[in-house]
Amino acid sequence: MSVQVYRGWEFPAAKVDPPSERYLKLIACPETTGYETATVLFSHIPAGSGTGKHTHPDSDEIMHFVGRGECLMDGKAVKLETDSVIIAPKGVEHECRNTSETETLKIFCVYIPPLKLNELLSALAQRTKEYLGGK
Repeated sequence: MSVQVYRGWEFPAAKVDPPSERYLKLIACPETTGYETATVLFSHIPAGSGTGKHTHPDSDEIMHFVGRGECLMDGKAVKLETDSVIIAPKGVEHECRNTSETETLKIFCVYIPPLKLNELLSALAQRTKEYLGGK
């Protein structure tokens, strides 16, 4: 595989409805780019919203943040600022919240091994493949 450059701002997004409103973009994964090692995803969370509590039973998640917020993991709240990095081991419940009143919280997420895609992400993977096929 050769070096790949992706312009994340051009990728299609899937909206997750409130109360956990956010916009997801699949940048690389087995289903879209054939990248077998990990899933790379962007999550953009509007002011005042969050991810809701969840776990990833089969994948560790590494998150890099741009913006301000907080992450609840194992019942502990951690303040987030730009360039904060959190590692959520597989099976550990976590939630990320945007505490800003005006700015979007952007999270660059890497899942190792790759995520098993749910219905929303499977549909997004198809749209992403179509987008990449037109490049």
